[in-house]
Amino acid sequence: MRRLQEFGFDKSPYERPNQKWVCGRARDGQCCLAGPDEKGNCMASAECRPLRKGDRWQCARPAFLGGPCAEGPSPTGQCCRVIPKCSPVRSVRSWRSLTVMLVAGVTLAALFILLGLKDGNRAFSPGQLSFSHRSAGENCNECHDGLEPRPARWLVKTPDSHSAHAGSQLCLNCHNVGDSPLQPHALAAADLHALTEAAQKKNNAHSRPAGLMLASFIPSIGHSQTEGIACATCHKEHRGEEADLKKISNQQCQSCHATQFASFAEGHPQFTSYPFERRTRIIFDHQSHLREHFSDPTVAKFAPNSCLDCHLTDLRGGTMLVKSYDVICASCHDDQIKAKSAAKTGIPFIGIPRMDDQTLKGTNSIGQWPEDADQPLTPFLRLILSGDPTVRAALQKLQGVDLSSLPKKDPDKVKAAQTLAWGIKSLIFDLNSHGQEELLKRITASAGRPLSNFEKEGVVAFFNAEAFRNTFQGAFPKLQKEVIDYRKSGVAPATELVPSPDLPPPGPVKNVPPDEWVDNGGWYSPDGSFTLYYHPRGHRDRFLSSWMDLTVDPASTADPAVSQALFKQLTAPSAVGMCAKCHSVDDSPVKQMNWNSSRPDPLEHKFNHFSHSTHLSLMDARGCFTCHSMTDMAGKKETYASAFEPGQRDPAIFHSNFRTIDKNACATCHRPNLVRQDCLLCHNYHIGHFKPVVPHANIVATAISAGH
Repeated sequence: MRRLQEFGFDKSPYERPNQKWVCGRARDGQCCLAGPDEKGNCMASAECRPLRKGDRWQCARPAFLGGPCAEGPSPTGQCCRVIPKCSPVRSVRSWRSLTVMLVAGVTLAALFILLGLKDGNRAFSPGQLSFSHRSAGENCNECHDGLEPRPARWLVKTPDSHSAHAGSQLCLNCHNVGDSPLQPHALAAADLHALTEAAQKKNNAHSRPAGLMLASFIPSIGHSQTEGIACATCHKEHRGEEADLKKISNQQCQSCHATQFASFAEGHPQFTSYPFERRTRIIFDHQSHLREHFSDPTVAKFAPNSCLDCHLTDLRGGTMLVKSYDVICASCHDDQIKAKSAAKTGIPFIGIPRMDDQTLKGTNSIGQWPEDADQPLTPFLRLILSGDPTVRAALQKLQGVDLSSLPKKDPDKVKAAQTLAWGIKSLIFDLNSHGQEELLKRITASAGRPLSNFEKEGVVAFFNAEAFRNTFQGAFPKLQKEVIDYRKSGVAPATELVPSPDLPPPGPVKNVPPDEWVDNGGWYSPDGSFTLYYHPRGHRDRFLSSWMDLTVDPASTADPAVSQALFKQLTAPSAVGMCAKCHSVDDSPVKQMNWNSSRPDPLEHKFNHFSHSTHLSLMDARGCFTCHSMTDMAGKKETYASAFEPGQRDPAIFHSNFRTIDKNACATCHRPNLVRQDCLLCHNYHIGHFKPVVPHANIVATAISAGH
């Protein structure tokens, strides 16, 4: 086999490329045999170096230079063919070494210069920031802990100062994600453990994706419960202005999950209760309205043509809100509310009961008392009086006792009746003297807690001094003297029945009775009555709502039994205003009246989110029933309305008008190569109730909350 190059000394002018210098004649193909020395000096003086054999010198010129010359060497052994010296040149390797050293030196010099520059961070930036973070500019210290303006200072920092977890604390200066921000899903360890156990109990018929199965065999550091997951684990910066920091792949999401599957259509668990986490706050039975009420000819003209006649999306498009009462309910229910709020069924607020004047004598006398008083003790009066411990004890002793026929042989109950009578007279005297201030003082004492300004305005409802005085001015002619003397001496004047004044004869012009004066709400007293009534204004009456809110949790009031009785009266099916017909009561987690329909909380972040606004265009002729289907409750013992009855008011336990959404209804469109089906399309990662820290975002959240 022919070689590409001959390396024998007598056959090839081998250039020795590992040396720094090359013979100057190499470019002409006439390089000398000796070559230059290590300092670049030419070592050649003749064409060869003769060899001595015995007593003779022989020419040693190689064949590739022409072989032995004719002249031969001199007798002294010197080659007679002298050649002039050349100018050796550096070898390619030498030039390459010098170039590398020069470039390395320049690079190191530039690096040290950049490390010392004040704005040296710019040179070490790994890429352009996203649009959301571009305001940080070149101030790396805003997002990277310990990065001083001069990069040279980085070298003196400890390794921990540049850790991802240290940088996460800087992220939290602008981003609030709850009380456990670096824990998975921003949930406390106990909550996360409960969710994990629940997920592990579910059977997953689909096998794990091969990629995730193989990845599980690769050891990883993971995260500790103390440090959690660093923000940079999922949110990657310096990938350009248009990069989406929130974009996370399905594999990233499922890498930590106990239940893993290939896609939404293949393997995602079936929905269990979504979207119904609790019953509605407004008692509205869709089945009875759609199948019964709207088919009634008298209201058919008011019936909605579609679900969108009563519902609209919120600003984010996720929640279907209920339109206002005036828009969707007033046409059918206004007349019902006003009819139930007519004057003859108004609310007795303070009334004088009939007392047993034959028993209340001597040391148990009660002074003047109206002869025609016959109003039973109203729950309102009982609650107002219960703020006084003495009167409250008397009321408790008189439970079930007829005040007009007292048990004479029971001195405790007779004494309690006297205490109650003077409590009523003292109340009327104080209200006549101090008006709303005294009423609020007594209500506050009965409620057992301070009242807000909003509550104060509601419970007194512009308490009318003139109506109050006209109601009781003929009942106790000597009220002021009797109450003052009784408070000073404790001695009660003799019991005396006061006859009612005669009503004026009807005149030629028929006067409007007091109850008709207040058709639109207010205080009044029917002629000849010693009872002050309140006439509600119809829907959204502040008086009714305030008193229901005050007594919905009787345990917090001075006399729970009295508060419970008042709340029961106001929420009865036939109660004035019919408030409890539509407004539900929650017994847990706290007792409360629900006056408004559900509104999304802008600060609440749940696991799931859905946009109705983007799906409205996909509805067919069935409207919302394209995706939603009603539950058939016909013949069932437990109905929709049963969840709102007293004793069954847990909002988490209910029977919905609608079935749970079927996953297949979503998977029809959300499948590969058709519509997105990644995890973040429907799920949030950071869960909890928190507000943003960034000032402008905080203002927006506050504005949205105030609007609802």
